[in-house]
Amino acid sequence: MRLFSRVMAEKRGLIYPLIGAVVVNAALFVAVVYPLSLKVANGERDAQAAAAARKVAQAEYDAAQATVSGKKSADQELKKFYEAVLPPDMSAARRILYGKIDKLASTANVKPAQQNLEESQERKSQLGKLTATVVLTGEYRNIRRFIHDLDTSPEFLLIENVALSQGSERDRGVTVIVKVATYFRIATDGN
Repeated sequence: MRLFSRVMAEKRGLIYPLIGAVVVNAALFVAVVYPLSLKVANGERDAQAAAAARKVAQAEYDAAQATVSGKKSADQELKKFYEAVLPPDMSAARRILYGKIDKLASTANVKPAQQNLEESQERKSQLGKLTATVVLTGEYRNIRRFIHDLDTSPEFLLIENVALSQGSERDRGVTVIVKVATYFRIATDGN
């Protein structure tokens, strides 16, 4: 301990300014540098959060753009469907429905016994629905062929219901009731 006391006594002129400089340095660190380093760290954190938020916003923007282009594409496809696939009015739908059923029945070698038509329209819809209930008789394989040909025809015809019953043993045929529907555009006033 004597050595320390002796050094302090002899070099007091150098040691006190050195201790003062260390104290001032520590005070400057606590008062200036440390708060600034916290601000820098907070700024970096904010910058990272802003970059992440920008990426999220960009992804949402890209998704919105894709939705808009998808909606435009869907609208174009729907317009094409209405113009190219659906019959323009009820009379065209009736011609397609009757004509296709009669043609397919004769091709499949089945006999149409009865046909009933029913028209309906949903409220606030630009589409009408024409439904034909057809009673057919013939052999089972011919009935299957008729249903397959009807189902794969290029016209927009939907098979809604099929009811099959066995005829008498003398007939050796089957009777089937097929409910077929198609949709058509309803003319609006002024168009």
